[in-house]
Amino acid sequence: MATAVIYSPVYLEHRPHGYHPESPKRLEEALSALKDFGLLDSDRCLLVDPSPASEDDLALVHDRSYVARVKRLVESGARYLDGDTYLSPRSYDAALMAAGGVMKACDLVMEGSFNNAFALVRPPGHHAGVYGRALGAASQGFCIFNNIAVAAAHLIKRRGLQRVLILDIDCHHGNGTQDIFYSSKEVLYVSFHQDPRTLYPGTGYVDEVGVDVACTWV
Repeated sequence: MATAVIYSPVYLEHRPHGYHPESPKRLEEALSALKDFGLLDSDRCLLVDPSPASEDDLALVHDRSYVARVKRLVESGARYLDGDTYLSPRSYDAALMAAGGVMKACDLVMEGSFNNAFALVRPPGHHAGVYGRALGAASQGFCIFNNIAVAAAHLIKRRGLQRVLILDIDCHHGNGTQDIFYSSKEVLYVSFHQDPRTLYPGTGYVDEVGVDVACTWV
């Protein structure tokens, strides 16, 4: 069966104020490459519209006070969540759709509609912890809600899975994802990242292996 590519134009509406390394251009280039290689003209990849996450979905991993703060800042016209993480008028909508998009990708595979799925979403999420900033990091590293964490919690708490593996191959450690699942017996978080002594967020040392966890992965 085909690969589902979860995408919405609303992801492009989360816009920086001038140059920023995390911009709509990232998704535009990825979508352009899919088209240039002809993948979207065949039955191998199909574009699928996401649905927005609800505030209850976000509350699976984030404190509700944090979600409310993000919403309030966007509605007030604030330009930044922190020194690195910008906001624009549709950032909250895009962030809801990003988390919802990853949930949609998981549900499509769970239901057997697709063999696999790729969530082409933004804003990114793995630096966002339970209350936003995580593990003492100076900022949220361009992230608003932790998309993959929301989806993993959704699979465990609503879809009946007993174990979920998150494999993170970003050069930056996903401190937010670690913050959320550090004591989880159901979610195993594995991150391949650059030495934390040399790169933001300065976390993810080899001895950071979880607490109070007693389960066997087979």
